[in-house]
Amino acid sequence: MRAVVTRPGEGRAWLAELDEPVVQAPDDVLVDMVRVGVCGTDRHVMARGFGPRQLPAGSDVLVLGHEAVGRVNSVGRDVRHLRPGDLVVPTVRRGCGSCPTCTADQADLCFTGAYRERGIVGLHGFLSERIVEREADLVAVPSELAAVAPLVESLTTPEKALRRIGNARAHLPLDGELHGVRRALVTGSGPIALLAVMALRLRDVETVDLARQPIDGPAARIVQDVGATYVPLAEVEMDRPQEQLGEFDAVVEATGAIEMAVPMIAVLARNGVLDLAGGGSGPTVSVDPRLFGSMVGRNLTIVGSVNANADDWRAAVRDLIAMRTRFGDAVDRLITHTFTFDDVDVAFERVPGQIKAVFDISP
Repeated sequence: MRAVVTRPGEGRAWLAELDEPVVQAPDDVLVDMVRVGVCGTDRHVMARGFGPRQLPAGSDVLVLGHEAVGRVNSVGRDVRHLRPGDLVVPTVRRGCGSCPTCTADQADLCFTGAYRERGIVGLHGFLSERIVEREADLVAVPSELAAVAPLVESLTTPEKALRRIGNARAHLPLDGELHGVRRALVTGSGPIALLAVMALRLRDVETVDLARQPIDGPAARIVQDVGATYVPLAEVEMDRPQEQLGEFDAVVEATGAIEMAVPMIAVLARNGVLDLAGGGSGPTVSVDPRLFGSMVGRNLTIVGSVNANADDWRAAVRDLIAMRTRFGDAVDRLITHTFTFDDVDVAFERVPGQIKAVFDISP
């Protein structure tokens, strides 16, 4: 079968012929891939990788792709809840199998760091014609989500971020899933940031998105169309952002840029929470010690979140359905570019106006 592969550190991807996967274990499911997304993690894997455990055992290449949707082809004899024709989204992380969180189905909180991730660390990804996966690692999605289901994986990041924000405020005598979050800020204009904006608006939170893209760009239009406010970064003095932006009960930092994350501490209201949902990148920054003093005085919380657990995946499917109902075509407009296997040489390039690119593999 055809698959898009890379060798981490070589900085390129190419089309290869691999052996067909087969159902072996009784809980295995053979899945025909329908759509697979492209994201910055794929580019990182191609350029640098994530360490010596990168390649799957016995392979000298890694199949890319971790944002995917497929259709069940056939199932093992012990599969109970899936049948041929069902639409499914595969989860990404596989736990270490030994620590308390992984054995409790919370591999996103793995203590050992010995987890593996499809298309990222130690396991082939989904950018191929077919995959075999355990039933437990597949999430059923309704057929009407087929076109946008690769976004489920991206949405799990905001889902976990909001869960962490809610947990951090759970001690407050305030109602709601987010325990009194009335105003929130999201940083960034990529798929995760825009889905975070939608997730907050779905919960009727007044939301502001701060990003580099121009006010007349596609990301800004989506933000405005879902009832949030878009603020171009160029209009904000980042040494005193609170003067222009005001205060927020919660911030979801989705750029991964340290020069964006640190100033966001200043915009948090008392008992506010800053969730770092992006990786750490950017130059070394200096921090005014008074900023940390204000964290103490205002009872602020900073949390990092990565990956997601089963609850977050289910919440992502539920919310994606609700977003399409409430926000019309805004969800569909996140997918701006489509490719086929014939486009592998250009599909991983960053291009102006791109939000999410996907490979179309089969109907």
